[in-house]
Amino acid sequence: MLRRCLAFFCCLLWLSVSAVVISGVPAWAAGSAIKLVINDQVVQPDVPPVLRNNRTLVPLRVISENLGAQVGWDNRTRTVTVVGPGREIRLVIGRSEALVNGKAQKLDAPAVIISNRTFVPLRFIGEALGAEVGWQEKTRTVFVSSRQAEITAVRVRREVGREVVAIAGSGPLKGSAIQLGATITLKLPGALLKMAPGPVPVGDDPLVKSIAVAAAGTEKEPAAQVVIELKEAGPFTLSSGPGELTVGLPHRVTALEYAQVPGAEVLKVHTSGPVAYTVQQLGSPDRLVLDLPGTVPAAAAPREVPAGTALTARVRLGEGAGGTRIVLDQNRVTKFKVSATPEGVEVRLAAQITALSYNRGPGGGEVHIQATGPLAYHETRLANPERLVLDFSGAVLAVDNPTVKVGDATVREVRAGQFAVDPDVARVVVELAAYVRHEVVTGANPGELVLQIVSSPVAGRYIAVDAGHGGAEPGAIGASGLMEKDVNLDIARRVAALLRTAGAKVYMIRDGDTTIDFRVRPDMANKAGVEAFISIHSNSFTDTSKRGTEVYYYQDGRAGQELAEAIHAALIPILGLPDRGVRTANYNVLRYTAMPASLVEVAYISNPTEEKLLADPAFREKAAQGIFAGILAYFRGK
Repeated sequence: MLRRCLAFFCCLLWLSVSAVVISGVPAWAAGSAIKLVINDQVVQPDVPPVLRNNRTLVPLRVISENLGAQVGWDNRTRTVTVVGPGREIRLVIGRSEALVNGKAQKLDAPAVIISNRTFVPLRFIGEALGAEVGWQEKTRTVFVSSRQAEITAVRVRREVGREVVAIAGSGPLKGSAIQLGATITLKLPGALLKMAPGPVPVGDDPLVKSIAVAAAGTEKEPAAQVVIELKEAGPFTLSSGPGELTVGLPHRVTALEYAQVPGAEVLKVHTSGPVAYTVQQLGSPDRLVLDLPGTVPAAAAPREVPAGTALTARVRLGEGAGGTRIVLDQNRVTKFKVSATPEGVEVRLAAQITALSYNRGPGGGEVHIQATGPLAYHETRLANPERLVLDFSGAVLAVDNPTVKVGDATVREVRAGQFAVDPDVARVVVELAAYVRHEVVTGANPGELVLQIVSSPVAGRYIAVDAGHGGAEPGAIGASGLMEKDVNLDIARRVAALLRTAGAKVYMIRDGDTTIDFRVRPDMANKAGVEAFISIHSNSFTDTSKRGTEVYYYQDGRAGQELAEAIHAALIPILGLPDRGVRTANYNVLRYTAMPASLVEVAYISNPTEEKLLADPAFREKAAQGIFAGILAYFRGK
């Protein structure tokens, strides 16, 4: 029994001793607090070092990156690659061998995965990366120190809020800096220069003019020097991180640009690189405040930009707490949007529609739309009822009275509303009594648009439109087989549609392919009591070279000549065909109608060129528009 107890006690003693020193690095019991110090910096990994099979394992990425190396992972082969200055290490999870610069090296414990982190023996990874590993029992701390600081590269990189001059390498990269004007001189004692001395390419950098590196110590006491020449003197920060010493140069605000564009007012803040921002709307007085943390104003940047618009009085630039502050002094508070650009910040202030009014005139009416600046708009015309719709993209409605009751011969009502938000669209709808034409022009006041609407002289008038021939009477037939009756009916229907839109009542002598005797047509119009009669035809002649447009009336004193001349004056410039003038004729539809009457010969269907035109719907529409314009001209003022 005594022999068994002695054997058990010896076994316990052996286990305790073996747990103290393993591979030259102390091991510790699970659960005890362990500190990890790398190059004099306390590091707290998310998964702490562990003891497994009497070996101290540490998280690979934490050690490697803090020693200036980069870690890569190949999930397919479960291979970890560590690349540092002059070193490349490859490990496969579960294997007790690694490749260090292509040479195989035994591990006293394989690499393993713990809590989704790769763990390796501490001494192996430290020494493979050229570092020294030590243990302090009193504080239970593992120390990892690079044997020698080495500078392998100097680079300039752009970050949000600042430009960084990064002095990269390995080991404890530390130094001090002195600034004289636009020159920053860094001294790195104990650092070996492992790159070519001399100038470092910086390209067309917005802040850095030049960089030069040099060895500045002795063989026993090496040192390195980095001289940074700035384009403009300014503040900087010096900090040390894993594998690099950095000089941080805050981005500069170089210019402010304020402009009005259709639908908005835009402030462009130009900076030397990408910046972060915060924005706040303040009152009493109204102002929009834009802060760019970590930036500084450039020496040449203007401290104030006058805006002088309905929205903004001026823009001020100054230094705030920890950065640059830009203040927009506002005349009116409006919706705004701030966005970052590659080299600055853009503030977009939504234009506002501030007033809506209507003015009557002898030739129609005018809708006045007052805004804080130029507007971007899209026009749409709708029917049933007749409406004109103006959509203003980017604009915000800010009117006291969004509805204007009119009720005259041109406009019934004007109303406005916020049709959409984000993106914003303000809409103005003009409900018409009748439509002839309209035009949008710039008003006399800044930011004013005027919708000019021509009144309809035919509103309430009763007008007969006669499509010549029809049914069993095809009229003239062109060489291609185009029949006059079909052309006449199509143009007549188009004229009738325009007249109805303009508020007229239309009497169609025929509205289909029907046969109506030419002697009956005047009686139909007389019995209907129409106020004007327009007969539409396509001309024909044995000489196929004959071309042009002509308009007829009966010389009877019933104002037919005035109607014919008005139609002729409007039609000729629209069609652009040879002008064959205004003529008299003894046609039944002109002689026996009791009202002013006119017959239009639009073009010669017997001429091959004009036959092609008459077959074209676009040409027929032009003919209808010309006849319609002539009818309007005749009735205006009557």
